[in-house]
Amino acid sequence: MKQKIKKWLTEYLISMQSPKSRKKIDSQSIEDELIKRRFSNPIDYQIENGYQHFVQVLKELEEEGIITPVKKSPLNGRRPSIHTQWWVLPAPIKNSWSYNKILAVSDQLNLSKYLQHPEWQTEEEWKNIEIIYKFLKQKDKFQWVTREERAFQLFGEEKYFSHDGKVLLQRLQLTLNDLKAKVYGEPFVFWPSPNTTITEAKTVLIVENLSFYHTCRQLLNKGIGIKGIQPDLLIYGEGKKIEKSFGFLNEITINKNKAIYYVGDIDPEGWGIYVRLKENYPEENIQLAIPIYEALIKKGKTNQIETDQTDNKRYLTDVIDELANVGRSDIGTVVKELWEQNRRIPQEALSLDTMDL
Repeated sequence: MKQKIKKWLTEYLISMQSPKSRKKIDSQSIEDELIKRRFSNPIDYQIENGYQHFVQVLKELEEEGIITPVKKSPLNGRRPSIHTQWWVLPAPIKNSWSYNKILAVSDQLNLSKYLQHPEWQTEEEWKNIEIIYKFLKQKDKFQWVTREERAFQLFGEEKYFSHDGKVLLQRLQLTLNDLKAKVYGEPFVFWPSPNTTITEAKTVLIVENLSFYHTCRQLLNKGIGIKGIQPDLLIYGEGKKIEKSFGFLNEITINKNKAIYYVGDIDPEGWGIYVRLKENYPEENIQLAIPIYEALIKKGKTNQIETDQTDNKRYLTDVIDELANVGRSDIGTVVKELWEQNRRIPQEALSLDTMDL
């Protein structure tokens, strides 16, 4: 009796499975269909303890991964009780790639994730894996190149590793380093102090705006510091662009302990750039160029904050806390007042005409 029920129910439920999505079924409807298809009448089903066998079969099919109860559905109130609704789970996908095929590339590649996800085992995916495998077999003869150059070399599409190829590498548990490829920092505009060797720079000043960059550059050429800061290297941050180009700094300098000062406009945009730089490069000694901010505030000239600026108060809190930690709560108070008043001080407040030299 039980085997009769299980044979029919297994075939019936498997016919309802789809490759990707699960399907909700009603246990009473399934039982009614069972009685209709496999028993001459409901009385025969009851005499042979059909319901008890039906419940046992459902539990076995649950253990086999064909169905699972809808946990939030109510019980049917019968003995033994079962959930009134069940999920028919997606049909298991069989491996498309043979064991020998996978073994052939296992000396260079880990395909364990593909064994866990047979749905990834497509013909197109295998072609891409073969390309990676052939490269790894002979990578010693290749030089380090950019991510885009390697992508074009292997796949004929320079942006491949920025999109589809990124997923491929994750599945293969590889990084760009394994392919001898790098994402080089976007270059920024910079100016060294006279008689300074760029690679050995110990003090760096990043300024947000172009006008102030040129002001600082002229002061450096005259051997004059910027409000007490004497940078070996001056960098034009170009607004938010420095967040992407900052990595270039370590390609042109070798000093791991350099002090990096940042100064931007006194407004939400400027504080946001600074806080994100510190968060994205925690290993670097990035700090506020406090003497320059102090000089900006002393000018006492403000204007309205631009309406398209994002005023994330977390940035304000981080800056105020940092100023307090170095004993400059006085500056933090002004920064907070300007923020609340929707006022700002641009770097252009300091020029060769207005700066006290």
